Amino acid sequence: MKKLALAAALATAVVAVSACGGSSSDGASSDGTVRIGVVGPETGAAPQYYTDLIRPAELAVEQLAKKYDLKVKLVPVDDQGTPDGSSRAVQKLLNEENVDAILGPPLSGNALQVADVIQRTGRPWLTPAIAPEIMDESLSPNWLFRTNYNSADLSEVVASLLFAGDATVGVVHSADAYGQSGVDSVKAEAKRLGKKVAAVEAIQPGATDFSAGISRLKAAGVDSVFLAITAGADTSTVTKTIAQQGLKPKRVVTNATIMADFAELADPNQWENLVFVDPRDLVGENLATIAKDYKAKFKADPILPTNIYSVMAAIDAYLQAVAEAGDASDYDAVRKAMEDVASVSVGSDTIEKPFAEGDHELYEAEDPSAWNVFGFNDKGALEMRGNLEQCLSGDC
Repeated sequence: MKKLALAAALATAVVAVSACGGSSSDGASSDGTVRIGVVGPETGAAPQYYTDLIRPAELAVEQLAKKYDLKVKLVPVDDQGTPDGSSRAVQKLLNEENVDAILGPPLSGNALQVADVIQRTGRPWLTPAIAPEIMDESLSPNWLFRTNYNSADLSEVVASLLFAGDATVGVVHSADAYGQSGVDSVKAEAKRLGKKVAAVEAIQPGATDFSAGISRLKAAGVDSVFLAITAGADTSTVTKTIAQQGLKPKRVVTNATIMADFAELADPNQWENLVFVDPRDLVGENLATIAKDYKAKFKADPILPTNIYSVMAAIDAYLQAVAEAGDASDYDAVRKAMEDVASVSVGSDTIEKPFAEGDHELYEAEDPSAWNVFGFNDKGALEMRGNLEQCLSGDC
């Protein structure tokens, strides 16, 4: 995991930039404008992932364009939440809009669909999608820069919680690329630890009942559950059914995607033993300040605060690299400059050496014990329970 160090707050300079207006068909700007294509599910089953992709990009551009003396335009295209939609969106951005970089797609299956095309085209590519298969570190050059941790790193961290106390572990996953990646990662960690996953169940997106799946977990004697689920609403369906079926796991472990709609849809008895882990402080003053800026601009609270943080960090690295290279269309120079960026700032936090040659991941699980463990209080508000080491010792 990259080192997060406290630093002086980043000065906010609001500048007039074209952040999310309509697309132009005349290709690259003749006035030196940096054009960043944004691909995400503005419509479809998971619009929250588009919302908290485009909005932090807009915030970052407002704060950083003047700092780096750049003109920046975001060029968004809706992929409708499907792999085929992502293919069409990326082709439009590359062939018609002639963008200098691509941000997104945020959903793993869609990112996998467009990975080869973007790599062959050779443009800097930033995505928060976490399926490990998206990143091929053997590529040289590698155009992908992951703005998030990957699900294999996540599984390395959560496996310690899942299997603590010789627990019998079951997995519930979304019937999509992200969910299957979560299953594979947990099974790999179980094998590494000399353990086995006792049961695996899939939930279809939008399902309103999961009784049969939970019954099978009970029959397998599961007392520790991992939820590799894309949407908070589907997580709520599973936790509701766990409560209804009388399954009483010692711990239910999930990830930060739970923050999208979960607390609004679930009852307090569904989150008592539910936790997720993340390398960032999601309840500290810095993220609260960023969330305040977000709400002031968009008149709404962030849906996925983790995406806000990561996207802003990645945009900082990219715009620094463009300023260093001197020309956004010199893609190779920009890619190399991104690998050389010394640090990026998000509010008062600094991430040192966010990317490097052979290491295009913003976060890594180098010290699993330092990852933070979060849960919900009796009012549904997020709270930190401690770090992984504290939780494993019972002080959590």
